[in-house]
Amino acid sequence: MEAISDAAHRVAALGPRTVVMLIVATVFLILTWISFALRVYVRAIMIRSFGKDDWTMLLTLCLFTTCCGLLISIERLEQSDRPRRVLEEGPLAQLDLLNHIMKYIVSLMGIYILTTITLKISLAIFFLRIVVRKWQRRVIYVATGVYTIFGIAFAFIAVFQCGVPTHFLIKEAAGECIPDRILQPLNYVHASLNAASDWTFACLPVFVLWNSKIPRSAKISSGLLLSLGAV
Repeated sequence: MEAISDAAHRVAALGPRTVVMLIVATVFLILTWISFALRVYVRAIMIRSFGKDDWTMLLTLCLFTTCCGLLISIERLEQSDRPRRVLEEGPLAQLDLLNHIMKYIVSLMGIYILTTITLKISLAIFFLRIVVRKWQRRVIYVATGVYTIFGIAFAFIAVFQCGVPTHFLIKEAAGECIPDRILQPLNYVHASLNAASDWTFACLPVFVLWNSKIPRSAKISSGLLLSLGAV
């Protein structure tokens, strides 16, 4: 119970820090929706070519919106008087609060990983439409396939690392979760694969445009636009 009380005190002290989280989540959510709205206008209205990559990007946007919604929900909970109120209500109220927050966090971890997967798939579909050489297409398939398979497995581990997510806190306190010595290397592998696939999509336009018969200035501008996949 002492550990629960200490955790509840730390949660109550997080209030000012979560304001930054709210601002960042809100700003990126607004920018993302504006960017996608412009994409829909160009692809669906101007050139009438709303493809599979656009639908996959829409799924990515919905998942990202859910992530931001969870972040905002955590922030609103932190800014409310509930964390400070449960300090006076005893261990059971504190445990209920911590369980509530952990549900948000566990859901956020899983949905974030799924968001990166659907984003990679959308970029892969886009690049497969413009590359013609076999080795380039194979690179896209391998990079996307490896990350997708590992990402799905990692998302499952992240959500169910302590069994049923609703029992996360109790299992963690009892030491019945997957140990950090296993989770930490998986985190590093996931981050490495994520970065590798990002750089693959960023560098691929260089090879696509290298031998194209267009002016150098057009190559540079086109390469920069296509390389936005790494961002």
